[in-house]
Amino acid sequence: MALAPLTDRARVAERWWLWPLALWAVSRLVSTAFLGAFAGVQERSHWTPAQPDLLDYSTMWDAHWYYIVAVSGYPVELPRGDDGHVGENAWAFMPVYPMLARLLMLSGLPWEGAAVLLSVGASAAFSLVAYRLFQDLAPGRERFALALVLLSPVAPVLQLGYAESLFLLLLAGTLLAWRRRAWEWLWVLIPIMSLTRPGGLALALALGLWFLVRWWRERDGFPGGERWMLVGLGAWSALWGFGWLIACTIVTGSRGSYLETELSWRSAYIGRQELVPFTPWPIGLEWWFGGWWPVWLVGIVGAAVALLAGPWARGVALEGRLWTIAYFAYLAAVWFPQSSTWRLLMPAFPAALILAAVRPAWARGILLAVSIALQPVWIWFCWHHNAPDWTVP
Repeated sequence: MALAPLTDRARVAERWWLWPLALWAVSRLVSTAFLGAFAGVQERSHWTPAQPDLLDYSTMWDAHWYYIVAVSGYPVELPRGDDGHVGENAWAFMPVYPMLARLLMLSGLPWEGAAVLLSVGASAAFSLVAYRLFQDLAPGRERFALALVLLSPVAPVLQLGYAESLFLLLLAGTLLAWRRRAWEWLWVLIPIMSLTRPGGLALALALGLWFLVRWWRERDGFPGGERWMLVGLGAWSALWGFGWLIACTIVTGSRGSYLETELSWRSAYIGRQELVPFTPWPIGLEWWFGGWWPVWLVGIVGAAVALLAGPWARGVALEGRLWTIAYFAYLAAVWFPQSSTWRLLMPAFPAALILAAVRPAWARGILLAVSIALQPVWIWFCWHHNAPDWTVP
């Protein structure tokens, strides 16, 4: 019996991957062009000679710490300054990305080639998974939202020697598994994601919020088995959220070793201070803006609330909104605001679905054009090295 020919719509659905991959390819050409132009005028730095090739230019800054992890692992004895405090060291960088790069190096690739290849490949896979996730979270908005993510001001980092691409791929897979109730995948993805970049605690919070919303809205339609599954996954995610801290404590024999390591990076700005949740932003904004810091804090909080609570957010499924809320809350609790903040906002990529609701079409075009125009701004102020340079990417 002859099969009926596919309709045009079915053919398009069958080749759904063409659009995200085409968009990914265009976005990488744009970012590569910008990075190549800046590499051509890069002066000699701590990491490269003058006018380095693109691979060397793509593995500056913290990529060198990932290189140290890939070839040397993690120190048992932590470096300490004259004041007795722990200094900057490799424990601030989680193991999945450098270990995968190390595997690629076994084929004969140098570190620079392995790191960039891993990031580029992960960014391509991320474009596919994120597109599927966006289709599930807000049908009809997926194309522009993905364009906004792949062409965002910090999009060049998707092909640099950083763990962002790999983390975003794992995060998109985790959120898609959550949205589709593929619980078995969450048990596997959460540990890997949490050992790539911090995210386990934010996901635990998101799952907890989802539990409360469902309990409130549909108590009778919230099966007991699913309740216990969510409790277990929330605990699992929280455990792995602290997993790297626990590993650092076991290896170094010091309970405060991981937190001291993380705090060493911000000590250059504000000196040594204890981590008190939700205080880094007021402290950081006061350091940046002096007495105007309350105005900035209110503005930032207000913008976040307007983005996530406005009517334009209603077309985005609850899972996407709750993850974004939880991740913003995580950053508010522990992150010290500085030039890396722009890169740290990338895991909130489902928020692009909210921005995709902008109307009319020309307004979305302006938003995308401004986003692309800000890529060289980010490269110049954050990635490009002009000694003395403290605007870390």
